[in-house]
Amino acid sequence: MTKSNNSIIKNTLENGMDFILNPDINKGYVAVNVWYHVGSKNEKKGKTGFAHLFEHLMFEGSKNCDSNWFSIIEPISIKPGGINGSTNTDRTNYWQNISPNYLERVLFMESDRMGYLTEALNEEKLEKEKKIVIQERKQSYENSPYGDSEEFMQSLVFPNPHPYNWQTIGIEKDINNAKLSETIDFHKKYYIPANASICLSGNFNVDEATNWITKYFGDIYSPQKPEFKSQQYSSLKKTQNHEIVGKSPATMPKVIIRWPTKSENFSETESAMSMLSLVLGDGLGSRLEKSLVTDTQLAQDVYVGHYSQELAGEFEISATLTDEKNFDKVYKKIMNEIHNISEYGIENEELIIAKNKYELSINRQIEKSGGFGGIADILNYFNTHKKNPEKFMSFMNSYKEVDRNSISKCAQSLKTSPNINLYYKIKK
Repeated sequence: MTKSNNSIIKNTLENGMDFILNPDINKGYVAVNVWYHVGSKNEKKGKTGFAHLFEHLMFEGSKNCDSNWFSIIEPISIKPGGINGSTNTDRTNYWQNISPNYLERVLFMESDRMGYLTEALNEEKLEKEKKIVIQERKQSYENSPYGDSEEFMQSLVFPNPHPYNWQTIGIEKDINNAKLSETIDFHKKYYIPANASICLSGNFNVDEATNWITKYFGDIYSPQKPEFKSQQYSSLKKTQNHEIVGKSPATMPKVIIRWPTKSENFSETESAMSMLSLVLGDGLGSRLEKSLVTDTQLAQDVYVGHYSQELAGEFEISATLTDEKNFDKVYKKIMNEIHNISEYGIENEELIIAKNKYELSINRQIEKSGGFGGIADILNYFNTHKKNPEKFMSFMNSYKEVDRNSISKCAQSLKTSPNINLYYKIKK
């Protein structure tokens, strides 16, 4: 067992499951966060959507808990955060924020659906969740403004055979065709202790928690952790220009530009990229908000964001146009601002503002124990990707080392890298 000065304790069970303890007696609750190192990148063409579908099936009961088992926990959950799960390209996680009095019960339930879920799965449950997932997909894409652009852009930014080629929710045909035997095989391969980690953060007794985790998870059989070939998948070869007439219920045209970025999770480059996004498009004082919205009214709004994933990242700039005739003007202004930052840098005041905004977002995450993006989630994140949950501290402070030069270099990389730019037109 290892223990840091920051009250972060990590241990590993004999079956390969990591558990991380972050006690804080000042919290009124305890956050339980379970990570499985499996996401949509582990799927194959023709078998997409399995990771997200299985997230739903994990709420359908297990060997020792009936199909309404989660309703037992819902009334005792602590808001915000409560109880839920999420899936992305690289992982699936599940969390509960609960009173410390219910910690043992929740650990038992999490262990039951890790080790003994498939015994309770049946065709009825599978068909029920398939329908729910397909409805979610329709709400997120077919029936959501600009939803059709998301799938289109994803397939272009990460062309086949890249594992990020499709949306995490999967393709409707693949979801409909999913067989019970396939979902069971998926659980047996990925939902195993050696491919999982659990983190507790908040008000709990370390010795009690250690004993309960060992008691309930320690005897679960685990085959060897599945391998994933972390080869460098090819991405864009050249810049592409596309124009589509949207099928979604959007009412205004849009410019969307995306760059694939390198997989440099938790690095100074990621912090610099994030601060570049703040300089370009966060709030009234940002460059694109000023040049496209405030000064010219060429656009109704601007979005700029960057996020890293296990195999690659994405940098996106989008603007909702006030008139479809503005496309060329908006595109040129966007690329011009990137050029200006790459060649002439940013003002010191811009750097200070970006750092303050970045620090504020980090502090908001750290202040939360549980839920999506809380400290328990963050510790699992770093344990999974860096094999050390304590790495989060150095990353959280990496923004302090970002200077104007590093932001200029990030802008230069966007300027010289291929991208996908899309003119999203509205059907008349």
